[in-house]
Formats: sequence, structure tokens, C-alpha cells
Amino acid sequence: MIKTYQVMGMSCAACATRVQKAAMKAKGVENADVNLMQNILTVTFKDNLKDEEVINAVTEAGYGAKVMDSTIASIKAMDKDSQERDHDFINLILAIIATFIIMLISMSHMTGFEIIHNGFINAAVQGVLTFFVMVLEKKYFINAFKGLKHLSTNMDTLVSLGAIASFIYSVFVLSTIEFTDTCAVLIDDKAVYFEGAAGILCFVSIGKYIEKKAKVKTTGAINALYSLIPESAVIKAEDGTQKTVALQDVKKGEVLVVKQGQRLGVDGVVVSGEGFIDESSLTGESREIKKISGDEVKASSVLTDGYLEIKVTTTGEDTTLGKIIKLVEKTAATKVPVARIADVVASYFVPFILTLALITFVLWYFVHGSSLSLSLQFAISVLVVSCPCALGLATPVAVVAGTGRAAKEGIIFKNPEALEELSRVKVFAFDKTGTLTYGRMSVSSVEKIDKSLSDQFLQSVLISLEKKSSHPIARSIVSSFPEAKAHELSDYAYVKGEGVKGTIDNSIFSFGNDRMLKRLGVSDSAFGVQLKKTLAYSGALVLTLLKGKDIVAYITVKDTLKKDAKDLVKALRAYGKETLMLTGDSDGPARDVAKSIKLDSYASELTPEQKATFIKNLQSTDRKVAMAGDGVNDSISLSQADVGIGLKGTADIAVSACDVILLHEKITDVFNAYLISFKTMLNIKENLFWALIYNVLTIPVAAGLFYESLGVKLNPMLCSALMGISSVCVVLNALRLSLMKVLKNNEVSDIKDENTLTGNKKMTTVKINGIQCQHCVKSVQKALTPFSSKGEVEVSLELKKATLTLKDGVEDNAIKDAIIDAGFEVVEIIHD
Repeated sequence: MIKTYQVMGMSCAACATRVQKAAMKAKGVENADVNLMQNILTVTFKDNLKDEEVINAVTEAGYGAKVMDSTIASIKAMDKDSQERDHDFINLILAIIATFIIMLISMSHMTGFEIIHNGFINAAVQGVLTFFVMVLEKKYFINAFKGLKHLSTNMDTLVSLGAIASFIYSVFVLSTIEFTDTCAVLIDDKAVYFEGAAGILCFVSIGKYIEKKAKVKTTGAINALYSLIPESAVIKAEDGTQKTVALQDVKKGEVLVVKQGQRLGVDGVVVSGEGFIDESSLTGESREIKKISGDEVKASSVLTDGYLEIKVTTTGEDTTLGKIIKLVEKTAATKVPVARIADVVASYFVPFILTLALITFVLWYFVHGSSLSLSLQFAISVLVVSCPCALGLATPVAVVAGTGRAAKEGIIFKNPEALEELSRVKVFAFDKTGTLTYGRMSVSSVEKIDKSLSDQFLQSVLISLEKKSSHPIARSIVSSFPEAKAHELSDYAYVKGEGVKGTIDNSIFSFGNDRMLKRLGVSDSAFGVQLKKTLAYSGALVLTLLKGKDIVAYITVKDTLKKDAKDLVKALRAYGKETLMLTGDSDGPARDVAKSIKLDSYASELTPEQKATFIKNLQSTDRKVAMAGDGVNDSISLSQADVGIGLKGTADIAVSACDVILLHEKITDVFNAYLISFKTMLNIKENLFWALIYNVLTIPVAAGLFYESLGVKLNPMLCSALMGISSVCVVLNALRLSLMKVLKNNEVSDIKDENTLTGNKKMTTVKINGIQCQHCVKSVQKALTPFSSKGEVEVSLELKKATLTLKDGVEDNAIKDAIIDAGFEVVEIIHD
């Protein structure tokens, strides 16, 4: 079981690590994860967990904690955070004004215009204003003191030490200034660093405020889910009276009244009334759906027209929306595996910096013999310039932005491991029925033999004959012609295994298969025979419409491809991914689908167990495999795959085999899920690189390593600005994920692929007969390597194919000859 807590007082990665270690010590806790971005602690436990023990453990570590029980609590927490940001902003403005005045006073003599000529008064005014800034930004000192009480350190320790050291040293110097001294003594003999102390606090606070604002934007997509929850609902009592109550007070079994324009906050069943519901927030389907008594409705839906009374079936976190929010929060709050390395570094970072600052002071003051002020300045600069925040934020800020962007597209990652694992997938496997196809029959063509009959009349006849039947084919005919109007039908008859017949306008019409033709003694036309022969392998069913005993039309029904299936395959192949289909259907329909959308390969007539075995064989060649299926029939193969992708929308939320859930009916979201995963992991690597390189470059300069040789040094005020900028850069970089463009229908050409970005040519696939073992694989690689522009050839033993990027001028015949010389046979050469 999992429980979440809101944590107060964390400021950097070291804080997050300390809270995690503290929570792990609480009785019953098996695992703990801390999200620095959202200040959330997530604990996993088996038996009953006492909240007091977790809260006490976190409190003893120097932080505050409270239980987050519901999405309503999360909304209130967001409101409180907003209020705190407003308070921090007021303090920041006052601190900026005070710091600006301090800098004017301390540097005015450099311009020849002295604001305060008396040296003592000049320094004293700076001191008072600096103390005012320290009071405004007292949170750094409070947090540092709390850490000190528990023998722990964090970013606040570095900032507060730097500010206090500058302030105390300046106060000491102030005590040595004579009241008769002019401000000229402050330049050399008795320099004070009040502006440094104020500047450290001011610039760090500016950076932190910008960081917080940017962090709010990165969580915008997640916060948008909360906005789908109304604050109240109207309950209808048994006596008919209505009462408005807070949503969290609504209970299962109660009846709610929903009027036009209102949003639902619960899942339920319509018990009275009718209306049109907009479910686009969950399904992505903009078409409004009519709801009548007995129909299910879900939280976040909007009643656009009508009036409904709904019996509540689930509330709060148990609603479909609640489960989605919970999954998104869980993924955002849990660390991806790559974050573990950063956590280890961050846990030792602050103690290392404190030690390094002390060594810097000792070397400059005692060994080198420099002045106290210069030695102290270098030590303070080391304290202030180092930034554990950037290191700690590198991973969580990207994960939150990435999962939020995914949620906006209706893509839900059920765990952070899936987010990382999907970026490494090399092979994408798909089920056919319901995944690449719609999983339902529809009319694909109408071939008129009697040209005198209009299309409208034919459609009306078909609707009239089939609307009374509940057969799947009948339903597909009716749904294919929604605008057609039925004629008056008499003498209706359904003949099992053959079709239907009836009388329209004194003419007998029959509609069915070849068995019907045989029984009626009707000979099929040459066109009909050829049409049925041509389409037989594709899984299509050709039905005949008769008027009396004359053939008037042939109607073809089949399970049609999803309109974006071809776009999906094209986009995945553009990123160098293998695509294949694993289906239990016969070879004909499978081959037709694979050829239509240009899959790399397919395997037909497979049992669920055989699909899983096929995936396992692919994995044995060190390739990550993602499987997309319906989440039920394909549960075995979904579990076997490195990443299981469920396409049944909200029904997949409770399916454990699915690692990624697609809420919208877009198969291209499989590619979008990969793209978001790939870009998120790339963003994490960029953030970690920046965080590490920033510290590696700035700390030596701040310590004065290049002072004597090049005269370069960083003053504490500049260091504090750099520290704030480093964290802001990490957050802003992650913010790019929120603005990332994903694939929409018919926009494949807009997606830049890896080959295009690197200037490489498209891939060539060579399908080969005769590959039986790893020795065969090596032989094919050896034969084709001379033709590869990269010197690399990937050969699949299972799929019997080789992929490579060809050099300029390579002809297909040369490839065929090389394969034949190696003892194999070329089946097909495909150039993307």
C-alpha cells in the first residue's frame, strides 16, 4: 500500500535525501521516495502504518509533515502554496529595495558622489539595512538552525553561513571605525561586506522565486487535472429536497442533481433524465454523447445539454479521474532509476562544500598569508556559489514536466520505471484486432451492379433489412450509414447462417452470403466471383444484395485499419524502431494489415503464450521490447514485454500488466508516449550535465584558484547570483518539455527524427530466407557491412531481416549478390 505526505521545510536535494532516510526508519515503511518538486513524501508499506510515526520521524529530522488523503487536500495544499508564494514575493521586493539602497551607499564613492560622507554612519546604515534583509529572509537561518539541531546540513546551511560570516565580519570592522573617519576608509583599510551579506540573501531569493514560478509551470498539466474537480455537488434527498454540499461530503449511493453546464465530480449511473455529456477530458473525443437512464457517467464530464439525476457509485480517489490523478502523482513523486546516482552525490555534497570552504580559508590565510578579508571572501564565495539545488532538481523537475505533458495528451505512465524503460525500447510489437484495427466490422465498399439504383436508395434498403437484427454484421451495416432513412418493411425474415429478407415497395429484397445465393438458386456474377477471390485473403466479407433474384450490389464489410495506424509506423521507423505485429488471426488478414501499414514483420495464428515466447526471444538478443494490446487478451505478452502499453483507455487503469495507459483513441499516442519518454530522459541527462559542470567550473574559480595567475575572482554577491541562475536554468530547461510538440493525426512529416537531425539517410531493410542461428547472423552482417555508411548492420534472427543505412550509389543487385554469395536468399528489399 502507498501513502503520501506533504513535507515542509525542504530546500535542496540534501533535504530530500534526509527526509527519505528519516521516513525509512519509521516502523512498517518498506520504501520511501521524496519529490523535491512538489514537496511530497511517498511511502510504501505492507501492514497498518501509523501516520504519527512517519510524521514524527520527519519532524525529528528537522522538517514538517502532514498526511495528504485526497485530491481535495491536494487542491488546498496548492492554494496554500500560492499564498506562501505571494508572501515570499512581498518579502523579496522589500529585500531587493533594501539591497539596492545598500549597494548605492556602499559604492557611491566610486562615482564621485558620496551619499553618506561619514564612514561610521555609512557602514552603520548598511548594517541596519542588511539586518532588515536578514529578517525578511530569515527562513534560510531557521532551516539551517533546524538542520544544525539534528547534525545535518543543506543548501540553507551554505547560504546562511555565507551571509552570517559576511555580516559578523563587517560588524567587527564597523566596531573599529572611528566616528570621525570618512567613507574613504571603507575602500581599503576597513572594508565591510554588508552588501555581500544582503546580496547573497537577495540574489538567492530571486533565483528561488523564479525557480518556484517555473516549477509551477512545469506542473501545470498535472494541476489542470485538479481543475476538473468541482468543489460542490447538489444532493437530492428522498423527499425531493435539494441541498448543495462540498464534494468531499458526497457519499456512495446518494443521488445527485446535475444541470446544464455543470461538471460531474463523481462516477455514477443515470437514474432519471437525459442529456448530452462532454467526456473529452477523459477520452479526448470531442463528440458529445447522449446519456439516458442506466448509462454510466464519469467524474470530470460536463453536461452540455439536458438534466440528469445520478446515483453515486464511486467518489474521491476511487473515481476514474481520481485514479488517473493518483497514477500521475505517483509517477511524478517516485524517482526514476537514473535519479539514484544524483541522490548519492547530493547526500555528500553539502558536507564536502563546507569542508572545502574551510580548507580554502586555511590555505589562503594561514598558508599563503593573505589578509583576513580576502581569505574570508574566498571561503564565503565557495559556500555560496556551490549549488546542490540544481543537482537535486535535475531529475524530478524533468519527470514532473514529462509526465504532465503526457497526461495532457491522455498518456498515463503508471510508474517511473516505465518512463525510463520506454526510452530504450528498440522493438514495438502490436496486437492486430482492436489495436491496429478498430476491432469492429464496417462497410468498406459498395459495388453497384444495377446502376439505376441510387446510393441513397441502396443504403435505405440495407438499413431497413438490418435494423431489426442484433447480429454484429447487421450492427456494422446500420452504423456505417447513420444518415440513411429506413423504408417501411414487411415480410421480414432472418435466415440463420445466410442473411435477411423483406419486402419494400412490393419488391422482395434479400441480403446475405453465398449460402443464401445457393439456396435461392442464384448464380453469382463473374465480377462477384473475382471480387470475393481477391478479398478472401484480407479477411473481408463480401455480401450480396438481391432484388428478387437479380444481383443489384455487393457490399464488403471488414475490420478496418485505424486511420492513424500508418502514421504510427512511419513515425516509429523514422526514429529507427522495429515494428511488428503479433496476432492470433489467420495469415491472410495479418499479411494484409502488415502490408498496408508497412510493418517490418508480423507473426500470425499465435496463442497468447506464443506471443509472450516471441517477445522473450527478442529480448534474449539484448533488445528492449514494448507491446501494445488490449490489456486483457494480451495480458501475458504485455507482462513479458519491457513496457506494456494498454489501449483500452480508462478500463486499463486497474490492469496491472499495463505500464502505460492511452486514454484517447489514438494509436499514434504509442509514438507520443515514446517521444515524451525519450525527450524526458534526454532532458534529465542535460540537467545533470549542467548541474555537475556548473559546480566543477565555478567552485575552483570561487576558491581563488586563478586569482594570482590571472587576477580572476568571484565576490560573494556574484556567486549568489550564479547559484540562483543555475537552479533556474535547470527548471527552465525542463519547462521545454511542457511545450514539446507531439504527433497529431496526419502530421508525421512535422516530426523530426534522429536520422534527420544527424544528417543520416533513411534505413534499408533486407528480408532474408535461411537465417537459422547466430552464425548465420554474423555471416549476413559480414556480407552487408561494406554497404553500410555507418559500418553497422543489425540482423534479427527472429524476424529474418537485416537493417542498415546504405552508402551512396549502392544498387539492390549488389546487395542481392552479396547475400546469395553468403548462402542466403533475398526475399525483399525495402527502402524507407
